[in-house]
Amino acid sequence: MSFFEKHINEMKNIYICVIFLIPAFLVSCIDLNSKNNKLKVSKNLKSPNIIFILTDDQGWNHVSHHSDPKIPDSKSDYFETPNMDLIAESGLRFSHGYAPNPICAPTRNSIIFGQNAARHIYNKDINWIDKTDEKLTIPKVIKMANSDYKTAHFGKWHVAMHPESAGYDAHDGLTGNEEGQVFKSELINARLYNKVTDKLLEATKAPNPLNLSQNSKPTMYWNDDNPKDIFGITNRGFKFMDESIIQGKPFYLQLSHYAPHLSFSAKKRSYEYFKKKVKGKVHESAEFGAMLFDLDKSIGMVMDFVKDRGISENTYIFFMSDNGGRGSLGKIAIMDSNKEVIDAFYPTTNKRNTPLRDGKHSFYEGGLRVPFMVLGPNIKQGKVSEVPVTGLDLLPTFYQLAGGKNNLKNLDGGSLVNLILNKSDRISRPKEVLIFHQGSHRKPASAIIKNQYKLIKYWDKDLKYVGTPRVELYNIYEDPFENNDLIDINKEIADELLAELLVSLDEYGGITEKTSIESGVNRVLSAISD
Repeated sequence: MSFFEKHINEMKNIYICVIFLIPAFLVSCIDLNSKNNKLKVSKNLKSPNIIFILTDDQGWNHVSHHSDPKIPDSKSDYFETPNMDLIAESGLRFSHGYAPNPICAPTRNSIIFGQNAARHIYNKDINWIDKTDEKLTIPKVIKMANSDYKTAHFGKWHVAMHPESAGYDAHDGLTGNEEGQVFKSELINARLYNKVTDKLLEATKAPNPLNLSQNSKPTMYWNDDNPKDIFGITNRGFKFMDESIIQGKPFYLQLSHYAPHLSFSAKKRSYEYFKKKVKGKVHESAEFGAMLFDLDKSIGMVMDFVKDRGISENTYIFFMSDNGGRGSLGKIAIMDSNKEVIDAFYPTTNKRNTPLRDGKHSFYEGGLRVPFMVLGPNIKQGKVSEVPVTGLDLLPTFYQLAGGKNNLKNLDGGSLVNLILNKSDRISRPKEVLIFHQGSHRKPASAIIKNQYKLIKYWDKDLKYVGTPRVELYNIYEDPFENNDLIDINKEIADELLAELLVSLDEYGGITEKTSIESGVNRVLSAISD
């Protein structure tokens, strides 16, 4: 039986049997959706349970609450995420929450290692997956803090080591994007549908107002009762949590969803609802909206589970996306239950992260700023923090929540515990700046954020945008949309940030051009006036 068949069949049954270890060795079955089942929680737990939900390609404004209440357009004009909204309203949301990188793999490596992407072997070696076992990881440091913890990861992995080497007690194995593109136990390869999609577009004379390329592979959409394994991932998490509760063990659970990454899939009922809904000016995709809505349902299931099991007062739920949303979608093909393309069309909007600039792959805010929230005991309800936070901060945060006392070495993030518990507005990191870097697999670029300023540096001569300068400077608090490049009027600030960026990249081993720091600073600073 294939990986896909195993998990799809396994998750169709939402009931699991749990063996209670009581003197009589009685066996009972528990309905995971029952609101009357509360397992007894050990009163001796010294550390809280931690649940971390990571979504894929979900933009900062791909929620139906304001990611920043000061910005009216910071929520979707079409998508609906009532359970994400509940986390924001009942917990703490960060208006300046950042992914460590604007693409998936380096972000996921950064999160689990607590290290900047410039440090990763991902940037330097094609055989990176077998060369990272010695690194500290989230499950390793949690168990350092308290060896009683049980740890699990379900869903998309995409990290440069094997899950068991990372310290997880339970996991799905080495999974990537492909495992989220399964329909009827088979992998859907969108490229195979390219010709038939184009023929249908031509036959129906489908309007293409954005003049989108026909050469791109289509974004496939299909109905599924377990879209992108959303509910499979969630139910595997339920089973793990129940087992931990029964054993009287605190747990760390990471649910890494494939949704809402391409391709698109959703329950039929969700899709029909969004097909009938009036389109927004920024968001219009019923296919994406339905998938996001189903993903949101699973988050509500997790919150209900925590409440029903009576562990709310001892459980933190963290939520973020791995990078900004795609700025645009290509041609979309609708597939029926027989895997036949029955409809195809072009989107009519392409700035899906508006009001933020650009999207995934970009070092503008649309590629880096993401939904970032936390819910749990002693967190002030409905608070919005403007303090910049990043996925790099999660490892030290989880370590401290688990009871860790000692300082961890070679980390680039800082603990958020005092911030989320409303004890301080400062985060102690090795550097007061946030550094973003991509040195391979894409055109190399870097960015640095210090106080209200953000500088972007392009290393490649072939720039992504015609006429884009090699160095840009923005005040992201006054101009979060990055409309006004300040490089010509704030050269002193730009010089300072560039120098600090280069020193940091040299320390991380991430400088793209082979040069010493001194000559690198001189050459890059001169690029400002080029």
